[in-house]
Amino acid sequence: MSMTSWRKQTEHTNTKTIYEMETKFLNERLPIRIGTKVVYRGGFGFEGRKVARVTHIEQTFHPNEKYGHEVDEVTYSQDHYVLNLDDGHWCYSHQVDGVVVNDCESTD
Repeated sequence: MSMTSWRKQTEHTNTKTIYEMETKFLNERLPIRIGTKVVYRGGFGFEGRKVARVTHIEQTFHPNEKYGHEVDEVTYSQDHYVLNLDDGHWCYSHQVDGVVVNDCESTD
């Protein structure tokens, strides 16, 4: 199935997936703050990519720690952290694939 036909089949839904968005990612030295849109993989990194907005950040000392101390921002590639997301999920730092810099279809 081509990407064009896939888009036509999913136009009737309100769900916005990574394939329905034209995005640009920066993966180095970009801070993640509350309100930042990130691309993450759910299911401890085994599910497909999703886009969500960060609602809460906790920096941890070690990878895969669920709780840490609340911070205003973290560095994408250098810190260990847990993000709470506006879609009701949370993720570890290793599950984050990128930061959405330019969302061409956003109405926000």
